[in-house]
Amino acid sequence: MIQQLYITDYLSESAAQPAAMIQSLVEQCPSFLKAQWQVQQRTPLAALWQHLGQNSDVTAAVLSARQAGPEPRPAFCLLPVHLGLRRDTFSLQSVLPLAVEVYAALTERLKKHFVDDFIVHEDASQRYWWVTPLRDIETQTLWPQDCLYQQAFQWQPQGAGASVIRQWTNEIQMLLHDAAYLPTVADWPESLNSLWFASVSPLPAWQTGKAVVSGQGEIFSGLQASQLRVKPALLKDMLADQSITEGLWVADRWQAVDWLAVSHGLQAGQIFGLRVVMPFAERSVEIHYKKQLRWQFWKKPYTLDTLLQELETTLVTTR
Repeated sequence: MIQQLYITDYLSESAAQPAAMIQSLVEQCPSFLKAQWQVQQRTPLAALWQHLGQNSDVTAAVLSARQAGPEPRPAFCLLPVHLGLRRDTFSLQSVLPLAVEVYAALTERLKKHFVDDFIVHEDASQRYWWVTPLRDIETQTLWPQDCLYQQAFQWQPQGAGASVIRQWTNEIQMLLHDAAYLPTVADWPESLNSLWFASVSPLPAWQTGKAVVSGQGEIFSGLQASQLRVKPALLKDMLADQSITEGLWVADRWQAVDWLAVSHGLQAGQIFGLRVVMPFAERSVEIHYKKQLRWQFWKKPYTLDTLLQELETTLVTTR
C-alpha cells in the first residue's frame, strides 16, 4: 500500500494552471471527490523535504547530485525565467523551457561574457545550467518555486555577496535584450527576460525511517544520486505490494503519474490511506483519502465546481 504521493512540480510548470490540473485529476480518479482537500502554505518541494527530515530547501543540491558534474560542486543553478515587470517592482511568473537552439546559443553567450566571473556547465536536461564562480561568494538565493508571484523584495539574494548576484543578473538581462543578438536565433521565447540564480546547498543527510521511497523523474534520480535509499519500481507494482506499510512516491509532473492505477487501487480497497501533495498556484494542495470514508454516506462528496470554488476561496482568503 502506498501512503504518500508527492508531485514536486520542481520547475513550476503546473502552478499556473491549477484548475485544469484538478479537473483532469478527478476525471481520472473520481474517488478523490470523496476525499478531504486542503490548501497548504508550503510548496510541494518544501513538504517533501520536511518529510525527508530537512529543514531547508535542498532542491538544487539534489538536482546537482544526479549530474555527473564538475569538481568542486557548483555554487548555483541558473534557470531561465519570466519576470512580471510593473511600474515600481517585479515578480517571478514562471520558469521557462528552452528550445535546443536557444539553450545552445545562450550557453555560448554566457560562457563568453562571464569568462572572468564563473564557469558555466550544461545540464543534460537542457532546462538550466550549473555555475561555478571563480572566487568565493557568500550569498544565499532561493529556489524559484518558493518565490512564485511574490514581489521582488521578498526573495532578493542575501549575504555578503548578494550585490555580485544582482550585478550578474543585470548583465544577463542586458544580454537577453541585445537586439543585435536575438534575431540570429529561431524560436526565441519572447517571455524570456531573465536568468535566476539558485544556491546549491551541501548534500543533506537523509532521515526516512522505514519508508520505502520510489518514483520517477529528475528529483527522484537526484534523491538516488545523493545517497537516499530508494527502491526503483513502477507505481502499479508499489500499489500491489502489500508488504509496503509506509510508501512514498515522488514524481516531477502530475501528468507522469499512473492515475488509473491509483484509481483502481482506491476502488479495489488496496489503498487504506493516501496523501497526495500537488502544486496549487504558489502553494500546494493536499488530498487526504481514507478507505472508511467510502462508507460514510452522510458525507456529501464534492462536485468539481464546489471543489474548485472551495479551494479558490481558501487560496484568496489566506494570502
